[in-house]
Amino acid sequence: MTRRRSRVRRHGVLVPPLLVGMLVLVAGCSEGTSGSVGLTPAPAAAAGSQAGSGEGAGRDAATTPVASDDAQGGSAGSPTSVTTTPAASAVASGQPLRFYADPSQQAILEQAADDSERALLSRIADQPQAIWLNGGTWDAATLERAVRASAAEGTVPVVVLYNIPTRDCSQYSAGGAADPSAYLAWVRQLADRMDGRVWVVLEPDGLAASDQCGGATRVRLLHDAGAILRAGGNRVYLDVGNAAWLPATEAASRLRAVGADAFDGIALNVSNYETTADSVDYAERISAAYGSTLHAVVDTSRNGNGPTADHQWCNPPGRALGEAPRAVGEGVLDAILWVKIPGESDGTCNGGPAAGVFWKSNALELARGAG
Repeated sequence: MTRRRSRVRRHGVLVPPLLVGMLVLVAGCSEGTSGSVGLTPAPAAAAGSQAGSGEGAGRDAATTPVASDDAQGGSAGSPTSVTTTPAASAVASGQPLRFYADPSQQAILEQAADDSERALLSRIADQPQAIWLNGGTWDAATLERAVRASAAEGTVPVVVLYNIPTRDCSQYSAGGAADPSAYLAWVRQLADRMDGRVWVVLEPDGLAASDQCGGATRVRLLHDAGAILRAGGNRVYLDVGNAAWLPATEAASRLRAVGADAFDGIALNVSNYETTADSVDYAERISAAYGSTLHAVVDTSRNGNGPTADHQWCNPPGRALGEAPRAVGEGVLDAILWVKIPGESDGTCNGGPAAGVFWKSNALELARGAG
């Protein structure tokens, strides 16, 4: 049985693409916290529901008062059918699905000391990577730019929403929105700037760490955020941690508590090092415990050598870039993505700088390790 971790795996508070390599750290909440925004219970979908059946819970769903943390989120024991749609359906027209690579990623090449380093860093800069939106004042502009540019070239943008209150349980990547109302207002602002093509990785560690911080209120926030984003047709993958964290049965129970109408699938291995094979196996085991197939995306940005023997999560040495991002659409696996930006520190551990700071020596090590 997978051993459950006793502490949270942290994520770097990542800089926006235009500022990659400038060593800027960001924390806190974005603009737009006005308005009365509440939380709805996280319902379990009725058995037999079909893909997209819960999307009616959109932007106007989150209007009831916030319940206390003592309240139970959703009906974890109720039969719940998944509402996911595999990537294969997204390319049913025969057009290949390609992910968006922000041109500003090329900024890391400016740190190369010579042609050899430039070639290694190009292995990172040239790949499609997720755009992290973490409560910074540039979130809306960054998202708008990516949506417009990707639409023009026919690619799919992948974004990470990472701003839930008490993010990272106030540890390495401390921050997040000030309160639930501010958080949902922020989510609505971003949803208004999406065009229905965006793939969203929702709140890394948010669900897996909910027992350590946030509790039932966090679970309901994840439901409402997912429902808001899906109402516009965007694809939402709710982060569930990695194969070495929650037991599959526990992950399935927490997903039922969130409610199937809040996500299209699950995100695994974000900012971690577990192998793709183990991550797919984990998704299959979660699906079995959940009672319905859960499609998944797997972060392969740094899993080329797999994890260390003791499954370190914070800047472990000797790791490598993983397989390049691509749509898959086979079995439970919708796609492999680069969610964590290779070379950005996990935190001040194993010689690393603060979380989210680009660390050239680590980026070079990852690229060399990939062969």
